[in-house]
Amino acid sequence: MNSDSTIDVSAPSLMGFMWRQEKHLRGYNIWRILSVVVITPFPVLTQMVVDAIPAKDTTLIFSLTGFWLLLLVLHLGTMYFAVESLATKMQVIFRELRAEVFYKINFMSFRFLDSTQAGKLLSKYSFDTNNIETTAIMGLTGVLPEILRSSLLILVLMWMNPWLGVIVLLAIPLFACARLLNFKEIERSNHLVRVARERMTGQANEYISAIKLVRGYGQEEEALRQVGDTSGSYSDERVYQTKLNQSLGYILFGAITLIMISATTLSAWLVIQDKMELGEMVALIGALPICLFPVSMIAQFSLQYLQGAESYISIKELLDSDSTEKWTGTRVIHEPQGVVEFDHVTFQYEAGKAAALKELDTVIRAGEHVALVGPSGSGKSTLVGLLLGFYGPNSGQIRIDGVPQHELSMQQFRQTCSIVMQDNILLSGSILDNIRFGKVTATMDEVREAVRHAYALDFIEALPDGFETVVGERGASLSGGQRQRIAIARALLRDPKILILDEATSALDYESEKAVQQAINYLAQGRTTITIAHRLSTVRKADRIMVLKQGSVEASGTWEELSSQDGSFKELLEAQD
Repeated sequence: MNSDSTIDVSAPSLMGFMWRQEKHLRGYNIWRILSVVVITPFPVLTQMVVDAIPAKDTTLIFSLTGFWLLLLVLHLGTMYFAVESLATKMQVIFRELRAEVFYKINFMSFRFLDSTQAGKLLSKYSFDTNNIETTAIMGLTGVLPEILRSSLLILVLMWMNPWLGVIVLLAIPLFACARLLNFKEIERSNHLVRVARERMTGQANEYISAIKLVRGYGQEEEALRQVGDTSGSYSDERVYQTKLNQSLGYILFGAITLIMISATTLSAWLVIQDKMELGEMVALIGALPICLFPVSMIAQFSLQYLQGAESYISIKELLDSDSTEKWTGTRVIHEPQGVVEFDHVTFQYEAGKAAALKELDTVIRAGEHVALVGPSGSGKSTLVGLLLGFYGPNSGQIRIDGVPQHELSMQQFRQTCSIVMQDNILLSGSILDNIRFGKVTATMDEVREAVRHAYALDFIEALPDGFETVVGERGASLSGGQRQRIAIARALLRDPKILILDEATSALDYESEKAVQQAINYLAQGRTTITIAHRLSTVRKADRIMVLKQGSVEASGTWEELSSQDGSFKELLEAQD
């Protein structure tokens, strides 16, 4: 968990979480309580004004009105300070909660990430935190202040006349029954609407992401039909939900009207019986809706709270998960050389399944260029994943410059490495932002030097906005070759001791491959380089080629040595001719 966070997310429930934020919200709570207290005397003032009418005491009426307005100004002022405090503090809380979630995701193990949809993690970061925030704001600004205000008003009414309190206390349960009459049905309907909405948006998102597939197969009508079906299901659920909510509104209106009629009639009878003053009756009629309002608020809040509580459980499952990287080492190699040793390393992704690597025993010397070749599933990418610590070996040991991997500060070690992949990921910012991601403190001169050696300077400067050109999501506005050269510039800027090339040219056309290969040849000079290759022609200049098959090294040697021998490498060469 992020040690810099100042919020407490250890509470087992959403209510506990909200309670533990009291230190952040203390200022808001003080101002909000004051805002409620200053308007509590309103029923008393109402009574006094009405009772002053028969005596035609205009001086008293104007004096009371002035005091009334003063309390209103105080109420608005305290509300202003309360809102100012809440707006700031709530964003502090939920900015830090989102940071906790994002921080945790960054350190989840790749075993966990490999089996979890990215959309599910994004939902925790965005939807669930927003849902909790909505619940917290609704509770703090709606339910709690209204309960306090209603409670104080009931006490004031009872102090004015016990009959006022009796009428209110009889009315509240009646209104609560009317409000909660369809609670379960509303809860069920809301659940069905949410499920239908998730299904609709999920399918629409899937087809939007696969728009090239849809058009490429000419299946626009089929996509529209399937999306239309889920949209129709959502519409049906929304129709029922709307009818249910509207019918409940009619019931509530009828209940409130009936209660007001009954309270007016009863209080009028009490006035005639000299058991209540006319001013007290007017005060009751004015205060009764306020006293009833919290019941409605609680019913509405309970629905929102159920959703918020579910979101909190979802986030807690992530934050409390122990499916994180297990690296605890702190050792830093201050002058790395780039020597990599695999000492009888065995690894399997899942227990009971075949090992992805078996007894791998090899040393990659500092500055050596080693190429990994072999069929799909032979263990090439697994070897790289183990080197970078994405996974830990089941047995054996990996050493970097003689230091056991488990003793290293893994984050610091990764910062001495660079990786160029077949489909390099570019962020949606500018070209400059993407290159500097390799070294955020780099000067513009350093950036231009890296770009020049990546054979990317000409095409970048030819763009209308040059280095400030926005590349779009995943670099969509650039060609494959351009993306690769930007990725190489990013890797060069870091000046890594260990360079990993994961089929970096296999998806390019001839001209792009030629330019990228030139950049890679420069990038690999003087560094420990590990190349995963599909096109064997790209590793002809490697110092050593390791042929992997079913997780084992079947052969190892130079291009000339392996190509002159019978075996898997020669078979791979012949298959590509």
